[in-house]
Amino acid sequence: MTVVLKRVNNENIDEIKKIYDDSFPKEEMVPYNKLVEISNDTDHLFYGIYDDYTLVGMNYLIVKNDMLYIFYLAISKAYQNKGYGKAVVNEIINKYSNYRICLNIEEVNPKFLNNNQRIKRKSFYQLLGFESQDYLFSNYEGVTFETMSIYGDVSYKEIHALFDYFKKLR
Repeated sequence: MTVVLKRVNNENIDEIKKIYDDSFPKEEMVPYNKLVEISNDTDHLFYGIYDDYTLVGMNYLIVKNDMLYIFYLAISKAYQNKGYGKAVVNEIINKYSNYRICLNIEEVNPKFLNNNQRIKRKSFYQLLGFESQDYLFSNYEGVTFETMSIYGDVSYKEIHALFDYFKKLR
């Protein structure tokens, strides 16, 4: 399996939107057209994830100083549990090893109906080397997340600044 990241473009924009819409709850989404609009080649990187010529997922990365934030990462339901998520995260870790890499996962807590899914997601990232930053953060819709990172700590203030930026786009 070889995963390749290809920028969102006119040829794949609709297929990537479908993966985005199918993968994230509304209260965790920035309007898709805004993501496309602000994506570029420097600090807002919006990609389709391909295995050869087959679109298997999407991700949105933000580069800020010495930090890379994995804002969105989703594998299409048809390709889940086939190793693509691990391959993409490893590709990101290798490509951006000079950066502190971070992401947010939904809070792990037994009060949530999908807590087992949340536990599996956290374990997945831990197996890849990510560590909890030991704080919780709520987005503008009240969804609570835990920040995880690899290659260095990421402060609450840094995550808050990213979410403030995206709050303005809603």
